[in-house]
Amino acid sequence: MLMQYRLSDHDDLKDAEKRMGRPLMSNDLILRVEKLTGRKVWAEDSYRDPEIAGFYTVKKGEKTFLCAFDKGPMPEYSIVLTDAADLPIKEKRGWRTVLTRLLQAGVISWPQVVSGFGDGRSHAAANRWAFNTREFRNK
Repeated sequence: MLMQYRLSDHDDLKDAEKRMGRPLMSNDLILRVEKLTGRKVWAEDSYRDPEIAGFYTVKKGEKTFLCAFDKGPMPEYSIVLTDAADLPIKEKRGWRTVLTRLLQAGVISWPQVVSGFGDGRSHAAANRWAFNTREFRNK
């Protein structure tokens, strides 16, 4: 009965060692993204939780939230944390997931991602990354 609440790649998403890839400090992610976007995208600390930051930009003259992430060391690919019933309860967001959100928001391009972070598709945990970025690679 609980299987309906698990993702199709549930076991892979839980494999923290595999999904760690090339860890990156959140400060490094922020600096690279700001440099690549000419500071059109910037990070701010969360006012509710000092352990979280988020990327923002201006769209239609308004400050717009793009994506949140934990401050400190980040895995390359997101990791799902589970409860005693093996159900997902939290995501340890990977820096490539953050890049996917920035691509989807149209504030960073695939060539920028590759120049600043590499392609990332050759890693053992890259299936979801390759799937989620396919439309941007083909532009």
